Amino acid sequence: MSLTRFWSDFAPRGGSPYIHPDDTDLFLKKGHGILDLRSANFRQFVRSERFGNFADKQFHLSLLPVPYAGDLRRADIFVLLLNPGFNFVDYYAEYESRQFRSRLLQNLRQENHKAKFPFLYLDPSFCWHSGFVWWERKLREVGKILAKQKYEGSYLAALEELSRRVAAIELVPYHSTSFGDHKLVELGLPSSVAAQSFVKGSLLPRAAAGEVTIIVTRRPRDWGLDTKRKRRGVVCYRGGLTRGASLGPKTSGGQAILKRLELKSP
Repeated sequence: MSLTRFWSDFAPRGGSPYIHPDDTDLFLKKGHGILDLRSANFRQFVRSERFGNFADKQFHLSLLPVPYAGDLRRADIFVLLLNPGFNFVDYYAEYESRQFRSRLLQNLRQENHKAKFPFLYLDPSFCWHSGFVWWERKLREVGKILAKQKYEGSYLAALEELSRRVAAIELVPYHSTSFGDHKLVELGLPSSVAAQSFVKGSLLPRAAAGEVTIIVTRRPRDWGLDTKRKRRGVVCYRGGLTRGASLGPKTSGGQAILKRLELKSP
C-alpha cells in the first residue's frame, strides 16, 4: 500500500524531532511558526514553558506522528481527519508506557493485524489515554446499538468489532492543540500528499465498488472531494458537524456506519 510504503521510510530510532524525512525541507522553509525542534520526554515537557501554554499551536515533534490508525488492509470504515490533537497524557503515554509506545509503532508499521484491538484507541487497556476517551465517546452510541443487536449486550465485543473495522487517516500526521497552517497542505507537504493519494487511488475506488465507507469529517476539498458531488460510500461533513466530528447514529456519518455494520437504525 502506497501510504504504508511512504511511512516505511520513517525511522524513529534516531530520536526526536520526529519528522518524516520527505517533510523536512518544506517544514524548514515554510513551517517556522509551527515548529519546535527541541526534544522533550515527559518529564522535560512538564518542566518546559510549553506545559500550560494553552495558546501553543506548534507541532509536538517529540511525539510520534500518527498518519493513520487501525488495520488499513482489513478495515471497511475509514474516518478522514485533519491532524492528531494534543493532550498532556500523550507525552506520558509515549515516554512512560512501553506498551502504549510499542502499540503506536506496530500501528505505524501496520503490524497490528493480529492484535485483538487493531484500532488501538478502542482498546480498553488504554482507557486512560485521551485517544480512547475521544474515540470511544464518538462511537459510543453506535457501539451500544452494535452490542444490543449482535452481541447480547456485550459492549466489549462491540468495541472489538469496531476496532477491526474502523480506521482513521490524518491529513497532517503531527500532533498539535489546533491546526491552522493549511498552507503546508496547499504547498504539498509530502505526508499530506501520501494521505491524499491513498484516499484517491485506493479508498475512493473501493467506496465506489461498495467495499468501504468513507466519512470525511474536515475540509473535504483538501482531500480532493467536491462536497456538491455525491459519491457512493462517501459522506462529507459540512457546517456544525465539522467542528465536533460526531459519529452518533443521528448524523450522516453514524448512519453510514450503521449501514456498513448492517444494523438497524434506532
